[in-house]
Amino acid sequence: MAKGMTKTRVTQKSLILLHGIQGTWLDSNNIGYKFAANDFCVIAPTQEFCYNQGVFASEVTDVKEEKTDNTYKVSFRLSNATTYTYEFKKKSDTQIVATPYKEFTKK
Repeated sequence: MAKGMTKTRVTQKSLILLHGIQGTWLDSNNIGYKFAANDFCVIAPTQEFCYNQGVFASEVTDVKEEKTDNTYKVSFRLSNATTYTYEFKKKSDTQIVATPYKEFTKK
């Protein structure tokens, strides 16, 4: 890891997100992600699913996060036993890249 980089791995019940990636990030079809101080949302053209509030608030368990200055990876399990994993890299102040490769622009 490069000098000045910090890597943090957190295991918890709820999501606490990387400060530098907070905001709403969308592709050209208005599909993307929203990052708040304590929530992670998947955005579709007609819906937004957030994991620390609404219907999923009590279903999220086994949250594992890895953070560096420019990357954020999170995995969590819903009560239906499905595990979801997302990984993002900050390309610039206005662009992030999700794995698998897909670019999103900050709105």
